Amino acid sequence: MRISLSPQLTSKLLGLLVGPLGSTYRIRVWNIETEDLLKRKKEGLIYTFWHNRLFPLVAYYRRFYLSRFPKERVDVLVSKSKDGEMAALMLHRFGFGTIRGSSSRRGREALLEMVERVKSGGDVGIIPDGPKGPRYIAKGGAVALAKATGAPILPVGVSAKPAKVFHSWDRFILPLPLARVGILFGGPLYVTKEEEIETSRIRLERALMDVTREADIRMGVKVEY
Repeated sequence: MRISLSPQLTSKLLGLLVGPLGSTYRIRVWNIETEDLLKRKKEGLIYTFWHNRLFPLVAYYRRFYLSRFPKERVDVLVSKSKDGEMAALMLHRFGFGTIRGSSSRRGREALLEMVERVKSGGDVGIIPDGPKGPRYIAKGGAVALAKATGAPILPVGVSAKPAKVFHSWDRFILPLPLARVGILFGGPLYVTKEEEIETSRIRLERALMDVTREADIRMGVKVEY
């Protein structure tokens, strides 16, 4: 007999795991001054990171972002699927906001919501290869948002050791208890009105791969990309 859990119950169960597990991580952050400098400008930020590196960022967000910017939050773009509903509920439990949509469902409406959020000085998080890949191939949402708002894209590299790597499409990474987690901020990327979306999409993809590889190198993690 197959038991199907509701998104609400699934997110609650995962929340009971994520909180205690994340509290055991030993987190090191490189180039955090880049985030601080951009935040001092009181402008919206567009955080980008790969789908399989999301889990360690929840711990970073709770222990570093919210402690430094307690009156702010990051709104993460999450798909309108059933899996997206579960992810959204879990993210809410840890202080994130969410904007619902993807390239296949409610994409235009989600982009307009993000434009409004960023122009009002808010921060958003976009997973360029989500929700279903291909892995490490950036879609154009983040650069379209940057082009529409003038806000910087901040690539975030994430690594962890030791970690369980799942046999999913993205090779999802789950740091084990007491794992070392490394967070590396890259330099901000700006997209001009004149720049082609495809050109800026490739720039973002390369920058995000660079910070991801560098984070893995600094952590001594060997990964097949």
